[in-house]
Amino acid sequence: MTRTALLALCALVPLVRLAPLAAGDAPVIGAVLDPARAIAYPPAGNVIVDVTKPPYSAKGDGVADDTDALQRALADHMGQHRIIWLPKGTYLVSKTLKWSKKNSKGGEAWGFNFVQGEGAGRSVIRLKDATFTDAAKAQTIMWCGGFGSADWFHNYIEDVGFDVGKGNPGAIGLQFYSNNSGAVRRVRITSGDGAGAIGLDLGHRDMNGPLLVRDLEVVGFATGIRCGAAVNSQTFERITLRNQTVNGFVNGGQCVAMRGLLYEGEATAVRLTSGLLALLDSRCTGRGAAAQKPAVVGKGRALLVRDLTTTGYQSALTVEGGAPVPAGAVITEYLAAAPTSPFPSPAASLRLPVRETPDLPWDPLDKWAVVDDFGADPKGGGDSSDAIQKAIDSGATTVFLPGCYSLAKPIELRGAVRRLIGAGNWINYGKRQPLCIRVADGTAPVVSLEHLQHIGGGIEIATARTVVIRSAESKHITCVGPGEAGELFLEDICTDALVIPRGKSVWARQLNIENQGNHLSNRGALWVLGYKTERGGTLLETVDGGQSEVFGTFSYTTTAGGLAPMFITRDAAVFALFGEICFTGDPFKTLITETRGGETRTITRGAGGTTPYSGWLKK
Repeated sequence: MTRTALLALCALVPLVRLAPLAAGDAPVIGAVLDPARAIAYPPAGNVIVDVTKPPYSAKGDGVADDTDALQRALADHMGQHRIIWLPKGTYLVSKTLKWSKKNSKGGEAWGFNFVQGEGAGRSVIRLKDATFTDAAKAQTIMWCGGFGSADWFHNYIEDVGFDVGKGNPGAIGLQFYSNNSGAVRRVRITSGDGAGAIGLDLGHRDMNGPLLVRDLEVVGFATGIRCGAAVNSQTFERITLRNQTVNGFVNGGQCVAMRGLLYEGEATAVRLTSGLLALLDSRCTGRGAAAQKPAVVGKGRALLVRDLTTTGYQSALTVEGGAPVPAGAVITEYLAAAPTSPFPSPAASLRLPVRETPDLPWDPLDKWAVVDDFGADPKGGGDSSDAIQKAIDSGATTVFLPGCYSLAKPIELRGAVRRLIGAGNWINYGKRQPLCIRVADGTAPVVSLEHLQHIGGGIEIATARTVVIRSAESKHITCVGPGEAGELFLEDICTDALVIPRGKSVWARQLNIENQGNHLSNRGALWVLGYKTERGGTLLETVDGGQSEVFGTFSYTTTAGGLAPMFITRDAAVFALFGEICFTGDPFKTLITETRGGETRTITRGAGGTTPYSGWLKK
C-alpha cells in the first residue's frame, strides 16, 4: 500500500523573540530585465555552441525559418554540458523545438542543457504567425523534456525571449522541465495579439522540479503560468504577468513558493486549486472585469499570503475550505490553517529581514580567464588544481571552467576574482575528497560561484565577505573561521548537508537537500523561499538562539521517515509552511520536537491539528 499525504501549516515560534537583525531590502516586485545587461562568453573549445555559425547557420533575421538549424543544435548537444548560444536576433520557427533523452550521437542525456541568449529583448525565438491555430490542441515553441523519472538535472534557459506571434491561439510559449537544480531566468514570453494558451507551462507532466523561475515576464495568453502534479516543488521570484484573459498564475498540485509577483490585467491574478502556496510581497492591479473578481483565489488549508496589495478587484483574497479571510484590498498576513506548535506561540511568521540576491555585473571578456588556457584538463583526466589556481591568481575578475576537472588538492578563490563560473560541469565527480573549493579573502566585496555541477568535495567558506552560490550542486557547504560571519546567498542549490553557524545570515531560494540524516542545521539566521528535501532524517534543526523562516517546504519522504523528527527546535525561533509526499508507506511520524527552558514537547502525526487535510490511499 502506498500513502500520499500533504501536511498542513506548521509554525514553531518561541514566546520571546530574539534580537532583531539588520533591516532587509525593500522587496523587488516584478521581473527585472535589464536591457543594458551585456552578455558574452569567451571562446572555449566546443563548449559555446553559436547557432549562427556552421554547421547550424541560423539566420536570426526574423524572416528565414530557423527551426531545423535550432533543432539540430539542440539534438547534437543534449546532455553534453554545452551552452547553446543565441546571439542577438529573431529566430523564426514553425514547429516545436524538442529536447531529447539522447543526443544525435546516441549518448544518454540526463539533463545538463543550457540555452543562453544575449537578453530577453535581444535574443528572441518567434513562432511563425498562424501556425498553432487549434486552441483545443495546444503546442509549444520549446519543449524541454522530462522522460518518466525525476532525473533530468541542471537545465537552464536564460536571457531569451519567446514570442508566439499572431494568430496562434493554440500556442504555449515554453514548456520547461528540470530536477534538483534548474532555472528559467531573465526570460520574456509574449503574444503579439494577446492570444495563446499558456505562457510558461510547468504542469505539462509530473515530477517537474525542484526548479527556480526568476525574473520572468509573461504578456498575453489565457494563462500566464501553469503548475501541476504533486512533486517536486517549484519556486518563483520577481514575476510579472500582464493581460492574461483567464488566470495569471494557476497551481494545480505543486508545492509553490512565490515572492515579488506583479500582476496587471482583467483576470484573476493567482488561483490555487490544489497543492501548497506561499505568496509573499506581491501587487495585483485589476482592470475592467477584474472589478467583479477576487485577485487571489485559494482552496484548502495549505496557503499563506503575506504583504499582498491589490487595486481594482472586488476583493484581495477568497479561500474555499480555509480560515476566514480579512476584508480589504491589502492582506498583511493570512494563514488558511491554524499554526501548530508544541508551546503557546504567536500565530504569525517571524518576518525576518529579506535581502535580494546580489546580481554582479557581467565582466568584459578581457577580464575573463579560461582555466584551460592555463593547462587545466577539461576532460577530467589529470590533476587540474594548479592550473585552475593560476587562472584565479592571474588578475582576472571572472574565471571560466568550460569542462570537467579533477583536483588533487583544493583550489582557493581569492585575489581579484569575483565570479567563478562553469557550464554545468563537474569537479571531482564521484570522489569524496573533503574539500574542492575554498572561498577566501579577496579584493571583491561580493564573490559568486555559478553553474557548477557536481562539486564532489564541497565548498568551504573562509571569508567574511558576501558569498553567492548560484545553480550548483555541492557535496557540502561549510562555513569556517571568518566564514562564520558575513552573508551567504544560495540560489538554485542542491547539496547533501548545510550547517549554519551562530552569527551567519543566509538567504536561500530553491534549496534542495537530499541525504539520509540531518539535512539542515541552523544556529544563525536563515530565510528560505522554496525548500525541497528527500529521504529520512531531520529536515530542519534550529538550536541555540537560531532563527529559521521557511516558505514552501516540500518533503519527498522516500526512506525511513519514521526514524527522526521532521523538525527539531531548541531555544530557537522557527516558522515553516510545509508539505509532504510519501509513496513508501513510511512518512514522518514525529513532526516536531521542541525544547524551551529545559522542557521538551513533541507533536506526532495526527496530533495538535496535524491530521493531513487531504490524503489518498492507493493499492
